[in-house]
Amino acid sequence: MEKAYTFPRFTSSDRELDLTYQYRCELYLRHVRQTPAGHIITEFLPDVPWAGIYNSISCAAQHHFKDGRWMKDSSVLGEYAAFWCETGNPRLYSFPIADSILAWEAVTGNHETSAGLYSKLAGICADWDDHKLENGMYSQTCNYDGMEYSISGDGMRPTINSYMAAEFRALAGIAKGLGRDEEADGYGKEALRLTEMINDTLWNDAIGMFGVRHEDGEMQNVREQIGYIPWIYGIPTPGKDGCFRYLLDPACFKAPHGLRTADASHPDYNKPFDHECLWNGPVWPFATAQTLTAVIEYLQTTQSPTISKGDFMDMLLTYAYSHRDEDGTPWLDENMDPDTGEWLARKILREWNRDDKDRGRHYNHSTFIDLVMTGICGIRPVAENRLILCPLGTSLEHFKAEGIGYHGHTVDVEWNQNMGLRVLVDGSREYTKAPEDDLTMEIEL
Repeated sequence: MEKAYTFPRFTSSDRELDLTYQYRCELYLRHVRQTPAGHIITEFLPDVPWAGIYNSISCAAQHHFKDGRWMKDSSVLGEYAAFWCETGNPRLYSFPIADSILAWEAVTGNHETSAGLYSKLAGICADWDDHKLENGMYSQTCNYDGMEYSISGDGMRPTINSYMAAEFRALAGIAKGLGRDEEADGYGKEALRLTEMINDTLWNDAIGMFGVRHEDGEMQNVREQIGYIPWIYGIPTPGKDGCFRYLLDPACFKAPHGLRTADASHPDYNKPFDHECLWNGPVWPFATAQTLTAVIEYLQTTQSPTISKGDFMDMLLTYAYSHRDEDGTPWLDENMDPDTGEWLARKILREWNRDDKDRGRHYNHSTFIDLVMTGICGIRPVAENRLILCPLGTSLEHFKAEGIGYHGHTVDVEWNQNMGLRVLVDGSREYTKAPEDDLTMEIEL
């Protein structure tokens, strides 16, 4: 019998936000697929020809682990992790698999899956050497980053290099837990080496962002959302955070219906190509989710940030409101016109009368649930048996998340602008902060 997978209940003073949250929970569960190799999470509901076995695609798998980790029973992700290590093709697209598994385990508190898959995860990481250049950086095509027709193009991209730094760090942690100290030390040194190279090689002073450097050494002078990915993994050195202001600039990333994938002032912005999937300007939920994850990490770890919690909530609510079809019903598709809110790939495929014209319905290519849990509620999952909160959703009059499974406990998080923050652990242990207090909490479980 199939398990009844459930997510925490979330309600707030913003009904449209609540509607999108509930929709994303339902959407995710539609993509849980039973296969002969165990449960997997799909990206497309209909089968697509470029997918691997059982319609699996590694491109968005990092998002599947991030959203799925908030299921009350997330054991399906253990099967999904094993699938990628034993059956699927985790390197069809850039995918930080070890880091993704540890992100899930930071919520459950159970590290058996990563420990059991360690040797296979290490092998997958080593196989990426076929993308490694002589200078020690990694090169990838924008297509196999899942970002076709990017203005920056192929080469040393912030995507794969950040992912690989995260992989080395994750493997160091797994090896340490297994008592394999020499291997842990080696992976730790690789993580540090690549982190330093990202800061030295991919930072572009001319545009004030991380960017793409082609294999011939030429730096591409275009601001793209991938420039924020290093912040997800704590890679940037101090003094680089001025670029977050570009997220608030209508002449750059900010648009009425979301965040553009590329700077609107660049001459190649929205350059036409005979393809339905372009990453040179349209809004992509995949990119929005990554950028908002970076914003969360930045705001929760920076004392004097250049943008505010309110700015984060404005971007998140715009993202939430974009989850609509033409008739206003909840919907998610591939990419969106940043100015009109029209779903672009669907429009183009319908104009071409392609058989797959509706392939993007209820598209599982991004996170949303995770942004609510880690951003609005402020939960910062850690491997240690602690609950750390730094809520960013305090511009809402109120919100409440109930039934959050965390390290074997049940947690409720509630905010009210008049009453403050209230956290309930296992229905009995209560922790509160007044509205005017520093709302950061650290609770021993």
